[in-house]
Amino acid sequence: MRALWLALSLAAATTLAAQNPADSGMVGDSAHLENLRQEVLDRYRTRAHELLRLSSDQAVKFDSAQSRAWAQRRQYMVDRRSINMALRDQMRPGVAANSDSVGKLLDARRQVTQSLFKVDDQEDREMAGFLNPVQRAQYQDFRQHFRERIAEAVRNNRGGMMGPGQRPRMRPGMRPGMRPGAGRRPRP
Repeated sequence: MRALWLALSLAAATTLAAQNPADSGMVGDSAHLENLRQEVLDRYRTRAHELLRLSSDQAVKFDSAQSRAWAQRRQYMVDRRSINMALRDQMRPGVAANSDSVGKLLDARRQVTQSLFKVDDQEDREMAGFLNPVQRAQYQDFRQHFRERIAEAVRNNRGGMMGPGQRPRMRPGMRPGMRPGAGRRPRP
């Protein structure tokens, strides 16, 4: 479980860093980040194959559908990150925001969010052609849980990897030395 948490943390950090390496200070590490991203994707697929008990034919179709969806999502996530950064720039304290720009950015963010939902719908429709309803439901739950863990990793790391000597932020209910996620009840 610790390895999975580390992989998710790295995925979150590398996803953010690779979206705009200049912002992260990791320009020289882009090949390393891409390798980490690929490793996480491989682990994600392996775990999905195991969870869904895919046949070899299903696994090939799953990987193909999932690869297309991830590529589309990645671009939309890059777009959303750019929009969010532009919104933060507009909404800085003490600086008057340009109402027209903020309105356009909000519309753009809504469109990107809708596009992300469309990618999910497209992926789900494609997978309906080779997964049974139980497998589809299991995959949707797996995908959502993965996203929640990535979001948690991003929040905990504040979008980047912790440097030497840095400690993870403590959340309510956590004690020093407690691993993130420890103490939670297992999912049924």
